[in-house]
Amino acid sequence: MNIAELYGKMGKHSWRIMDAIFKNLWDYEYVPLQLISSHARIGEEKARNILKYLSDLRVVQNRQKDYEGSTFTFIGLSLYSLHRLVRSGKVDAIGKLMGEGKESAVFNCYSEKFGECVVKFHKVGHTSFKKVKEKRDYGDLHFSVLAIRSARNEFRALQKLQGLAVPKVYAWEGNAVLMELIDAKELYRVRVENPDEVLDMILEEVAKFYHRGIVHGDLSQYNVLVSEEGIWIIDFPQSVEVGEEGWREILERDVRNIITYFSRTYRTEKDINSAIDRILQE
Repeated sequence: MNIAELYGKMGKHSWRIMDAIFKNLWDYEYVPLQLISSHARIGEEKARNILKYLSDLRVVQNRQKDYEGSTFTFIGLSLYSLHRLVRSGKVDAIGKLMGEGKESAVFNCYSEKFGECVVKFHKVGHTSFKKVKEKRDYGDLHFSVLAIRSARNEFRALQKLQGLAVPKVYAWEGNAVLMELIDAKELYRVRVENPDEVLDMILEEVAKFYHRGIVHGDLSQYNVLVSEEGIWIIDFPQSVEVGEEGWREILERDVRNIITYFSRTYRTEKDINSAIDRILQE
């Protein structure tokens, strides 16, 4: 998606309409037109026309079944979250798409306050739809709320881990997390010359995370970055706090995954149980 081009097509009334949708996402799967009109302080017919325009741009999805309502698409939620970052003075220019997967899309951007950064737009929350218990007047919890929760979870985890081998984190708005740009490559893309040392560095960071009360939750060769300067661990939407239900099993899985990768790729020899015990005892 060309988010910069799309951003330029939004006017003040479009942002007011999106403000109204965002404020009511927790109560409605599709926010009723009457509520959007009221919150945006725009007449219903004009609001309907703006929503049609936004739908044509794939920013919102409109429906007529049961009642007339609208909700965000992933692009729309990301666009609106970017707008909140711009409006708060955190982002001044958005760049190109750096990478996109099932869980997120990452763009480079520029901030006069923070310099060159990346903004990560979360697609889905790690909480299963089946586990969501909140009920609303017009349906179940929308994916947008799960994406927002996912972004919030990553932001809060990174805040607790600042000063360790993680990106500096600057802001969170909607499904967007603004963070430091790290010039490094994913572990799976490179051939490290000192695998035992690199593995030890990763496990040391896992131990430091644990002692700050955080378990990564999805540790693998895909979210470890390496360069000549060291290692960084990224992607924390699935992180859990120590003490949450299942945290010990999640920690053990993280350790097992990364040790198994090094064993298969570099024939390293590291006992998984001993590594886990060391993390818990340090």
